[in-house]
Amino acid sequence: MSLSLLLLAQAATSPAVAPYPAAAVLEAFGEACRNVQDLKQVEADLVEQDWTAETPADDSPLGKLLAVGRAGAAEILDDPDDRISDTVVFTKTIEGERLDIILSSVQSSGRFVNGCRMYDVNEARKIETSDAQTWIGREPDRSVGREEIFMTNWTPGYAEGHDSFEIFYVPEGSPIIALTQFHGLALKADFVGETEQ
Repeated sequence: MSLSLLLLAQAATSPAVAPYPAAAVLEAFGEACRNVQDLKQVEADLVEQDWTAETPADDSPLGKLLAVGRAGAAEILDDPDDRISDTVVFTKTIEGERLDIILSSVQSSGRFVNGCRMYDVNEARKIETSDAQTWIGREPDRSVGREEIFMTNWTPGYAEGHDSFEIFYVPEGSPIIALTQFHGLALKADFVGETEQ
């Protein structure tokens, strides 16, 4: 068999990369983060949906991400009344994808921001904007597509009362990894409210 025929035969028998299970992951994220205005309710929802609480290793991508987030918040939140919550992490496997959710809250100047973020660390595929647009039912407000990062944002977010919904993807080798501490896929929902006086 000639070399060209051999290469053609190998290509024909190589398994194709399966598409990312965007619909299932978006649905899981939507259910998990729907009550982001109340993080205690989100925790209860996650337990009911069979997510498992975990503590990422300090040297893992999520552990490094949490450390960078805490350090950054400590620099910004300098008022005695400013607060940052302990972060809570949950994990679950959806259609073969190991997903992690981080919950956090920051309080400053009479307002608070709750965040519910889902990560698929080291994922080489991304959720296409068209898939997310079909799921949320409207076009994004902003999209960025560069070699180092892909990011799409909807304001307001996917559920009533949410401030925003964002999907971002950082490819392997991107210089953005110095900030994110990981490459792969992430989804974010947040809620902005006023603290009780």
